[in-house]
Amino acid sequence: MTPPNTRILDLLVTGGRISTFADPGQGPAEVEAIAIAAGEVHAVGTDEELAELAPLARRVIDLGGRRALPGLIDSHIHAVRAGVSWSVSLHWEGVRSVAEALRTIADRAARLPAGSWIPVIGGWHRRQFAEGRPPTPAELTAAAPEHPVYVQETYDSGFLNAAGLAACGWSGADAEDPPRGRLERDADGVPTGVLLGVGAFAVPTGKALAVSREVAAEGTLEMIREFARAGLTSVHDGGGLLIRPSDYDPLFDLWRRDELPLRFRLFISAWDRGGEVGNYADYTEFMQAGFGDDRLRVSGVGEVVHLGCHDMEGFSELEIDETALSELVEISRTCARRGWRMSMHAVLDSTLSRILDAWEAVEAETGLVRGRRWSIVHADAATPRSLDRMAALGLGVLVQDRHLLKGGDYVEHWGAEATANAQPIAALRERGIPIGLGSDATRANWYSPWASIAWFVTGRSIDGGGVRAAEHLMTREQALRGYTADAAWFTGAEDRRGRLLPGYLADLMVPSLDPLDCSEEELAGIRSDLTITGGAVTWAAPAFEEEQP
Repeated sequence: MTPPNTRILDLLVTGGRISTFADPGQGPAEVEAIAIAAGEVHAVGTDEELAELAPLARRVIDLGGRRALPGLIDSHIHAVRAGVSWSVSLHWEGVRSVAEALRTIADRAARLPAGSWIPVIGGWHRRQFAEGRPPTPAELTAAAPEHPVYVQETYDSGFLNAAGLAACGWSGADAEDPPRGRLERDADGVPTGVLLGVGAFAVPTGKALAVSREVAAEGTLEMIREFARAGLTSVHDGGGLLIRPSDYDPLFDLWRRDELPLRFRLFISAWDRGGEVGNYADYTEFMQAGFGDDRLRVSGVGEVVHLGCHDMEGFSELEIDETALSELVEISRTCARRGWRMSMHAVLDSTLSRILDAWEAVEAETGLVRGRRWSIVHADAATPRSLDRMAALGLGVLVQDRHLLKGGDYVEHWGAEATANAQPIAALRERGIPIGLGSDATRANWYSPWASIAWFVTGRSIDGGGVRAAEHLMTREQALRGYTADAAWFTGAEDRRGRLLPGYLADLMVPSLDPLDCSEEELAGIRSDLTITGGAVTWAAPAFEEEQP
């Protein structure tokens, strides 16, 4: 027997059907066994070929014929913002009725001192509830009369109970609408508790989500544990509206303490409305492009690069004036010259075309855009002309399953045909434009990668509205690649992450059902029974919980 102190492998996984996602000629597409050392894949092959390595491994896991995949990568999610307040918020992704939602609030109120905020910030939609409606402010008051409650439905609307209205100073008819927001009022002009617009949302959100740096770090770890249960090993974070550099402090605290069990790739959004040019001039001067390591890396800027060029959910046209366009050109020039990757939100083609105007101008001037992995987030309504321009610039597109919850809303605003062709995946593929898949969670959508994968495969929203055109659907393998090997392209890491081959980071997961064989109805409900990041187990179901030798 080999003495324990001579073991040089972290882990040997055997007896599986392990999808490597190797490209043709790169390696085998499927193997039975994988050996992991120093956080990387050391070898792959048949059980027989790797059997001689078993005595060198600290732990051997037998998959018993189960499917294993590379660890999932969400290529566009707002995880940093969510992690800060994860432990103080309620999460309604799995809630399916107003009655159940109200019970979660009442249960939380029973455990908190009176006056404590109870927030539910996005990640749900009324279409997921059996009643087909959100909870009312009166129902929220009845569920938690002594606690301010704020419930936000994606970015559509917000709901405050009576205590929440009082805490925000909005109880009387003299309450003023906040900038870029509106308070719904009754016949006497008194706010009802229904809020509209991001300016209105910001007030209760700022109060409800104010936590200490230590609580923010704890919440981030709690969120990471939940992500690991879904099989996520890496996230590409898209920043968010007015997130400041200091908001990343808890994440960097965990990184410095080597306590970060999930890989983060950060894209930094502008944080001062009207001061975007200065934001990026300062940030790119004092932070080096690509700063970090395999666990945490600052990968670029975005998705909100300029507030004057951000069309939110694309339900109304955005006029990008000449000042905003000129400032976007200046920001893009700065990023190109300093080696910073850019990723920008654009739902509507009118917005996208103006962004392309800016980037084409910078490419003509510097030659530093094409081939630098710049990308567009969403591109739902991209026209053939815009797609051709994107291909010429060598851009990629990050697409998500936001229509899973809101397909019916898009039908109401855009019509059935335009919604069915939103995110024109077939046209992207025809032009060879790289595609990365993600969720756009946690406010605009559910965070489950499997709900997302199922939507890309089936095209069906939760209420049957906004069904996708068949040409834009993906095969299961295409969708899984979009969450693994293809997603890695957007940070220049396709030779490092997203595949299970020698030299790649040892990130893998064992789904609860084989996603290549299960029914379409089962696909969205898959979880992970075993998640490994860098050779370390970050989540294990009971079947894989045995002690290491």
